[in-house]
Amino acid sequence: MRIGGHIFIALAALVLALPIVVVCGAALNGGRSMFFPPRDPTLARFGEFFVSEPVWTNALANSIIVAFGAATLAVLIAWPVAYLLWSSGSKLSKVLAGLGSLPFAVPPIVIGVGLGFFWAFTGGLGHVWSGVVSHAILLMALPLVTISIGLQSIDRSHLDAAATMGATEQIAFRTVVLPQTIPYTISGFFFVLVLSFNEFIVIFFVSASSYATVTLQIFNSLRNGYTPTMAVAAITFLVVSILVFAAVARWGDLPRLMGADQSKN
Repeated sequence: MRIGGHIFIALAALVLALPIVVVCGAALNGGRSMFFPPRDPTLARFGEFFVSEPVWTNALANSIIVAFGAATLAVLIAWPVAYLLWSSGSKLSKVLAGLGSLPFAVPPIVIGVGLGFFWAFTGGLGHVWSGVVSHAILLMALPLVTISIGLQSIDRSHLDAAATMGATEQIAFRTVVLPQTIPYTISGFFFVLVLSFNEFIVIFFVSASSYATVTLQIFNSLRNGYTPTMAVAAITFLVVSILVFAAVARWGDLPRLMGADQSKN
């Protein structure tokens, strides 16, 4: 039985690794077409994507701006909602938490069309900042969940001890609550970052072809066929995802975020 499990894991790893190997090889093609094995291997396509080709460098810059902006805004919005829900549990906090989680549960095409119409009427359509706000709205549920998990992990006796020592609510928040929830806040930030960086549908509607992120540029470039530069973009997505989730595993409470019951430890 154990041998069968090892074989299954090995086959699963092989299935996951083969597309990555093909994409990495395709990025090394010297021409403008993708072949595997690569023909005339070169790193020139990486130079085009990161340095010399304005279409791709601008798209990468836009992706970075939107992803970091959306992650920051989502965390800033989610924090007071999660704190209010944890500290009071009022109906208002539950309504706000439900509204914040709703966009993530709705199909992205619905959110994309709705936000496209909204920004068209308010004058924000085609602006980078509207893409930032749209992704923050779409993905706010992630930091809301991670921060809520962090708040729920706080031992209430720590707050009682702080109050006994004369700490005000503000001081207790700064010295007890905030330090214990930093890993969960960072995790929520990173989750939004990587999903925003890879998101296509919503940004397609709100950008209105005024600017392109990397995902949009890949779609636009498909008119000219598959090119090795697209493979470089795919590798970039892969590397970003690996780094982000490695950071969550390193600095975040990954077992609790994955639903582990740590009370049994």
